[in-house]
Amino acid sequence: MDREARATAAVAAVSAPEGLPGPDPLVPSGSRRAGLARMARGAGWSVVDQALSSLSNLTLSILVARAVDAHAFGAFTVSFTVYSMAVLVSRALVTQPLAVRFSGARREVFQVAAGMSAGAAVVMGVALGSVVLVCGLLIGGSVGLALSAVAVCLPGLLLQDACRMVFFAEGRPKLAALVDALWMVLQLVGVGAVVVTDARSAVPYVVAWGVASAVAATTGVVRGGLRPRVWDTRTWLRDHWSLTRYLVLDAVLVQSSYQGTLLVVGALGSLTGVASLRGAQVLIGPISMLAMAAMAFGVPQISRRVHLTGGQRMRLSFVVSAVFTVMGVVWAAVLLLLPDGAGEALLGDSWSGVDDVLVPTLAGAVANLLAIGPTLMIYAMGRSATALRINGALSALLVGCGLTGLWLGDAVGVAWGLTLAYWLVMPWWYIALRRARLESAPAPASAAL
Repeated sequence: MDREARATAAVAAVSAPEGLPGPDPLVPSGSRRAGLARMARGAGWSVVDQALSSLSNLTLSILVARAVDAHAFGAFTVSFTVYSMAVLVSRALVTQPLAVRFSGARREVFQVAAGMSAGAAVVMGVALGSVVLVCGLLIGGSVGLALSAVAVCLPGLLLQDACRMVFFAEGRPKLAALVDALWMVLQLVGVGAVVVTDARSAVPYVVAWGVASAVAATTGVVRGGLRPRVWDTRTWLRDHWSLTRYLVLDAVLVQSSYQGTLLVVGALGSLTGVASLRGAQVLIGPISMLAMAAMAFGVPQISRRVHLTGGQRMRLSFVVSAVFTVMGVVWAAVLLLLPDGAGEALLGDSWSGVDDVLVPTLAGAVANLLAIGPTLMIYAMGRSATALRINGALSALLVGCGLTGLWLGDAVGVAWGLTLAYWLVMPWWYIALRRARLESAPAPASAAL
């Protein structure tokens, strides 16, 4: 049996993180201080990568919004929303199992698992793209054309995202940042070229964006030494279904409940109220970026450290939450001290409404940062069913508290309702981690007698 066959057999045999006691690639043979410095650099590159990704999406939206009319921008927004949901599904089914179950694996095992994950992302892109293409052809018009364009681009888009997740799981966030930087440059060049042609349809912008992602994904595959194993997609999905079935519901549930609440606000309340809530979310973007960077970097880091005791996991959760909460509070203070002139320059006429909902929105963001430590730990331990139960409760509370807030006080009431939901759920992450710690603790010697 050759090396690849042995590695493939090892991958197929794995069903839990505890089965992968491989070496930690971020722990050097030198001093502990050097190891911490290396981890800090990795965390820094994770933040840089997330900043590039967020800035890239923001810049793309601004360029398209300025280049086309409101109707065409609406079509582009629909296609981008479809892409965002596809990424959520792909990460849950394809790349998150890699971070949870293979971050500490031997190199030859990890390479095969990474190839299976990347190949599955391509297949997911083709499958989801086919569904979106049919929907686009049925819908027709500008929205249908935009959906058809993003459908064709989905395999490259999902492969590019899979490359990022592979590099995070492998402990190479710098390479993820370089791939994202390349994608940002290429899409700016491509979209800029389309702007010069004075195109008024969303389709050429979507195509330029998709082509840029395909080139960046190809670069990531080559530079990262990946071999996408599309023929192993069924095996990958089947072997990790015990984990991913919860992750998919988890990812879709919270997003759909939040987005659905905003749609109801627009239908029963006012569009200006929805605009205010959206504007506040834009302003707290840096806080969201930090949280996403923490999850992308932290889950594989904790997953590979199977030797951590329950007490160490709990203490580490407190430290992570404290650090990110302090950074979030600093940003919140900056926003609260923002002069009205600066706010109007950023958001125009929407600033007055955003200013009204800013305090409750920031309070909700702080609640999420307080919970980020145990949340990261729960996912890293592979307890996706636990996370689903908590986020299921959060989804119900978001809808219930949000609509109650709408009834009591329009957009401001909605903002306070959503914040209340986040604060009610936050302690349960710590309770769940404590239970997981007790369940995983070894039985006392007397219990065995």
